[in-house]
Amino acid sequence: MDIKNVKLKPGYILKELGGEFCIFDEKDSQSGSLDGLPSVNETCIFLWNNLERGAALSDLVNLLEEKNEIDEEEAWLELEEFLAKLINGNVVEVER
Repeated sequence: MDIKNVKLKPGYILKELGGEFCIFDEKDSQSGSLDGLPSVNETCIFLWNNLERGAALSDLVNLLEEKNEIDEEEAWLELEEFLAKLINGNVVEVER
């Protein structure tokens, strides 16, 4: 993935609904999850929270390595899968 930086777009939140966490647009009065962004798992929640704090991609990889006790290659794969969901859902601004 040829991405230098990713930033969450304003107005999107991670919210618990019925025991599952989903990504929502704050302006959505129906509280429906975004198309293409079904409920997210624990790793996605962890990455989302760190993106909200302004973590760089390299920081996210390092955090994943430590948290999940995996190597750098596997951490990048997990991060890329998460980012693909966010990009597909038009939730992030991407700098290439």
